[in-house]
This record gives sequence, C-alpha cells and structure tokens, in this order.
Amino acid sequence: MTQLPSPPDFRSKSTDDIDLAQVFAVLRRQALPLLLAPVLVGGATYALFKRQAPTYEAVTSVMAAQNDNSNSVLNSASVTAPQLPQGAVEEVVHSRQTVERMTELLKTAKIPEKVKAAISQQLNNELASDKFSRVTVKARLDTQQRGVYELRASAESPEAARVLATAATQALLDWDMSRARTGVGRARKNLQEQLKNISTRLAAVPAGSVEAQSLIAARGQLILNLSQATVFEEGAVGNLTLLAEANAPRSPVAPKPARNAVLATLLTLFAGAGLALLLDSLRRRVRSTADIIALDVPAIGELPWMSRARRAETATAATAGVLYEPTGFIRVNLSTAVPHTPALFAVSSARPGEGKSTVVAAVAESYALAGKRVLVIDLDVHRPTQQEFWNVGGRPWVPLPGAAEGHQTTVVQAIERPEQASAVDVGRGIHLLLAGEVGRRAASLLNTPGLPQLLRQWATGYDVVLIDTPPLLSVADAFVIAPHTDGLVLVVESNETSVPEVQRVLQGARTSQVKLLGIVVNKVRRSQQGYGYSYSYAQKN
Repeated sequence: MTQLPSPPDFRSKSTDDIDLAQVFAVLRRQALPLLLAPVLVGGATYALFKRQAPTYEAVTSVMAAQNDNSNSVLNSASVTAPQLPQGAVEEVVHSRQTVERMTELLKTAKIPEKVKAAISQQLNNELASDKFSRVTVKARLDTQQRGVYELRASAESPEAARVLATAATQALLDWDMSRARTGVGRARKNLQEQLKNISTRLAAVPAGSVEAQSLIAARGQLILNLSQATVFEEGAVGNLTLLAEANAPRSPVAPKPARNAVLATLLTLFAGAGLALLLDSLRRRVRSTADIIALDVPAIGELPWMSRARRAETATAATAGVLYEPTGFIRVNLSTAVPHTPALFAVSSARPGEGKSTVVAAVAESYALAGKRVLVIDLDVHRPTQQEFWNVGGRPWVPLPGAAEGHQTTVVQAIERPEQASAVDVGRGIHLLLAGEVGRRAASLLNTPGLPQLLRQWATGYDVVLIDTPPLLSVADAFVIAPHTDGLVLVVESNETSVPEVQRVLQGARTSQVKLLGIVVNKVRRSQQGYGYSYSYAQKN
C-alpha cells in the first residue's frame, strides 16, 4: 500500500480570527427567534405609543442685543437693560414669578378650562421637582451673550401649545421690561425722598436767608433731575426683543409610533444577535477538526454538510459524490488504528441528530468500494434509522456465521435465537442487521452476557463490522457495547455539539474503559473545512 500523504496542519488557522461564516451560521440557526422577537417588540411598541395622547409643540423666539442707537438725543432719553449672563433666561422662564405670570395669562386664553388646569398644574409640579418639560429654552449666543433664545412649549392641542408659547414669551418680556425699569425707578424714588427732605428744611429756615436761597437752588435741580428720571423710567426698554410669534403646529411631535417601533425593532434585532453570538461563544461549539485536535483527541475526519432530504443519496455520495474522499480518509484512519480483520467499530454520538447513522452508512459504502465485506448492525433500539439509507425491499437474506439457516430476523430476534440470525444483503458486499423492535425490552437485551461473543462470531464472516449505537449522553447502551469492540468512533455535529459535551463523553469513555479511536466531525460547512480532500485513498489500497 502506498504511503498516505500527511494532511495539512489544522492548527495553522488562528482561533482569534473573526470567522464571518461562523457568525452568519450562528445567526442563521437562531433566525426564527431573532426575527420573531423584533417583530413582536416593534408591534407592541407601535401599539403602546399609538394609544398615547398626542403632544404638540409651538416655537417662538426672542433676540438679545445691545443698544446700538447712534442718535444721541434718543440715547439720552432712554435706558436699556444690561446684557443677561449665560443661563439667565432659562432660569427666569422656570422661575415662580414667570410661571405665575404664565398661569395668569392662560386664564384669558380661549382654550378648554380642563386644558388650562392641566397645564397650570404641571407647571407648578415642575417647579417643585425642578424638572421642566412644558416650556424649554434653547440659546444660540455669541461670546458677548448676543443672539437668539428659542422657547418651545408643548401641550395637548395645537392651539394650547401656541397659547402657552405666547404666554411664556410674554412673561419673559414683561420680566425683562420690569428689570429695565427697576433701576430707574429706584433712582426716581431716591430723588423724591431728597426733594421731600429739602422742602422740609426750607420750611424751617428764615425766608430770604442765604441757607434758604441755597436750598431753593438745590430743590430746583432736584425737580429737574426728578423729571428726567420719570422720562427715563417711562422710556426704559428691555434687552430682549420678540423675533417670531408662536404658530399653532400642524402635526404632533410625540408620540411617533412608527419611528419608535422601527427603533425598538432594530435595537431588539441587534441585541438579540449580540446575545446569540455571546451565548454561542460561551458554549464553545466544535466547528472543525481543529477544535478536536485542541482537545488532544484524534480527528478521524470530516464529512461535509448535506441536506436531510439527501439522506437516501448517502450511498451514491460515498461511492462517487461529495462523500467519496472524506469517507476514504476516515476508512484509511480506521484501518491504520485497527489493522487486523475482522475489525469491529462502535459508532455513536454525544446527542441525537448529529448524523452518526449517516457516517455508518457512508463509511460502510467506502469499505465496500475498497473490496471489503461489511456487516452493519443497527443497535440503536431506541430510535433506529439505518433502514432509511438502504434499499431492503426484495433483497435476499443470508445467515450470519453460526446460524443454521437464514430467516428474516432483527437484532432482537438474532440475540434471542442466534441459530436463526440473518442479515439482508443490500448489495456491493454489505449486509445489514436491522434493529426492528424498539423499547426497553429490546434495550435490556444489550446486557445479555453472550452478546459480546455473538458479535465476534458474526464478525468472522466479514472484514469490517460497523455497529450503530445510541447517543452516549442520552443512554448508556454505547458504553455497554463499545468495550467489546475494537474501539469507539464518536460523531459530533459541526456548530452544534459543544466542547463540554465532548469532554463529558471523553470522561465517560475513560470511566467505562472504552477505547476511543477518534472523532468524526459531521455536517461541516464548506467555509469551515479544515482541509481539502485531494487524495484518492481508494486507489492507494
């Protein structure tokens, strides 16, 4: 036999690389919940916000600017309030004085009394909590505090929003005007007190005296100053000027059920995808033979993914299709591990559905293609599936070694009556002993003391015996049968079987003193295959 070329190093690919194919595979496996959850959350969000009362928002703006009047006559006849520091306008709008003024202005507005009461109550509640949402201020100012203040008012109807925005702006302008007049008013009152004091003193001094004349002159100057102060007070102007009046909005600003539903859907989708990837990474699934080698376990080979609908094509795929070279690789590895004949192999998996029966059927075809006589025994008496891979209808039955005559028997019948044990000849040198009866009684027969001797006896007529056994983590049957064979072949499903599950099987094998020949990674996607099957092993035997 020609020496087999060594397979490439499975460790060459860094485990730190992000495998996009693996990411998409994880998302594809969880496609139903990943799509269903966002749809449900999005629908619930839409229904929730659709039931909420609409909120309308009206906008008005005022300008803050310095008095830049070049007319000296006008400047001398007017007083302008000084520039406001940063944040002052927002503090004023949210002050008790302004809120009371807004409430007063709302009383005369032509909106429902119920709406007025609700707005007034919320304004006072916001004062108590120091959190404001009914009226907000946005400033766009330069370094000298000149610019535009934008006041936004929200309410239950377009007209109520407009009225509230107008009331807030008017209350702010009233405060600014009052601020401008306050200083001049204090000066006027001071002059009035001085004039009163001089008039009192003048009445107490002799008429025509020098002191009386001095007081008369001072009183005249005070009267002139007082008249100027009165003019200044009446002409005082604030620093803020109305730019744009509030208009009733056409559409509500909240709620926005469609937008919120879309955002909730996207967030749920992204969060679900992230959670699925996180859980997948924590679970540490086996992806390819590289993950098996990392566990210090022999990797017998990989089988590519095939759809469940193509299960009946396994025999064809193993002789001339996509399974030809992969099964040849597995066959050569098994022949190297167990070079003598007959060779008995128990084949199992960690969990149901990982494809152990497919591996048994495909490897049996590979051995038959190499000219070997093969006996396939379906000992999975809990959920037998070998009958799905072979065409047994109308095929002849042949007695197994040690049987006196041939009958149509199952595994259970063959164990109970070894003298009648027979298998169906499915062609190409492959004989099949079907499971037949299923259940607890059939499973109990696997503990028959004479079963190991029967298996060895039946094997004398063949080169290879492949025994399909139940999943190792489901029932203990495989651990009972495998010690009486030449070794156990474990089948794991790529992207489904977790590393901890494999480790549990390894621990069970050590405890049961089962010889583990190696692991076959089944259902490997093309992007995850650790190597290419470029050798024709069948031609090298």
